[in-house]
Amino acid sequence: MSESLDKLLSLPERALHTAVHRWMSDPVRVLRTVRGKRVQILTPGKYNPYEGPDFQGAAILLDSIVCTGAIEFDKHQSAWRQHLHDKQAGYERVVLHAVLISDVDDYSTPEAIVIPADELLLLVDELPATTEPVTLEEVQSYALARLLRLSTEHIPYYKNRSVREGFSVSVCAFIERYRQKRRRPTYANAKLDHIRTCAAYSPHANFLEQMVAGMENAIPARLAQLCTTPIAQEGPQLRMEIMTNCLLPSACVLARDDERIGVFTWYWSAPALCRYGILCREFPLLPQQYVWQQQGMLEMLRLRHHPVSVGSIFRSYGTLVALDFYRTTEEPPLLDDER
Repeated sequence: MSESLDKLLSLPERALHTAVHRWMSDPVRVLRTVRGKRVQILTPGKYNPYEGPDFQGAAILLDSIVCTGAIEFDKHQSAWRQHLHDKQAGYERVVLHAVLISDVDDYSTPEAIVIPADELLLLVDELPATTEPVTLEEVQSYALARLLRLSTEHIPYYKNRSVREGFSVSVCAFIERYRQKRRRPTYANAKLDHIRTCAAYSPHANFLEQMVAGMENAIPARLAQLCTTPIAQEGPQLRMEIMTNCLLPSACVLARDDERIGVFTWYWSAPALCRYGILCREFPLLPQQYVWQQQGMLEMLRLRHHPVSVGSIFRSYGTLVALDFYRTTEEPPLLDDER
């Protein structure tokens, strides 16, 4: 047992909750559960100091499925049974069990992850990263809402159309919205029309075709490459907007189950190209380091700070169930031998 783990085990469990929440608030991490499944914590939810699971309103990407519910933290995985969580109301909504030590081999308990003791100990005594009234955890929820909204809007684009035709429809719809807004730098109508014309034959459409055919393996790296690949000699900022508003939701709609985690990995790790002035004014203390941070804040402005919960996201964009895109805790994710 390591010195870091010894120190953590000596502390009251409640004293670790803030650090656990902050550790889980990095959506870039692709983790492995104790059973070997891939998992990303898209948003850890809100801390619950009362009865019930420790973190409510969480969303995780478990293998290829977005699962919503709660996250419970215990020092030992065996505490799930010892604390009688399997018999307590509310704990049936737990989609992930975060622990310091995995000491059981029980496939009837929730999927579990082991938090590295050294990483968690670094966070235990740190002060909150910001005094901003809006937290990054809230921005994560809005970033997820924006991605699901755009993906839902893209489903009709690919019905009875080829991949290239669907992507062209997506880019055309975006260009029409783009024309109506005041942007810098500005683009002449002829230039925007040229981008629309080139979209169907671009490397970006080619990427979607190859992904559908199962020929794309390193999806995050390929998406990163396309951020620097012109469609029609457009600037990098306009290209990034096409990436996030057209290519990314198209990839979510078209990806196979085993490919979707690569699409999410890029979304939660892609660096932002520049800072948006409107976001600097509205959220002066929040970072704009990643694309998802900007997307979340833009969605927050779109909804005028209307509260967004993970549950409301899926109720609003439930048509994605047709893609086997998500399951809620009322329909738990299937185990490998049940698929």
